[in-house]
Amino acid sequence: MESGGCKRCGSDLSVKSGRVRGLQRYRCKTCGYHFTATPARGKPAAMKALVVLLYAMGNVSFCSIARLLHVSDVAVLKWVRTEARKLPIPEVAGETVVVTLDKMWHFLKKNRQALGLACV
Repeated sequence: MESGGCKRCGSDLSVKSGRVRGLQRYRCKTCGYHFTATPARGKPAAMKALVVLLYAMGNVSFCSIARLLHVSDVAVLKWVRTEARKLPIPEVAGETVVVTLDKMWHFLKKNRQALGLACV
């Protein structure tokens, strides 16, 4: 059979049953389900993996990848985000050191240079 089997039960016993939206329609002899032999939707997994690899290299932007593969930049963004959610959250190794800066010192130093009081 050209249909590739029933989409509900997987049986290869199907007969032609007219046309719908310009596509051949089939009826499963086992379960009576009507279906069309349509190609799979979406892009191949290999293309999505290539997108993630190109973006992870760090030298290629979303728009450049989209132009290269003839897809939208939003699709590239969604594919990268989907793969990023699968990764574990990175853990920070070592201790965190907090550094505070004296804002007044920076303010006074900037004003001295602006007023011409370079060295005091």
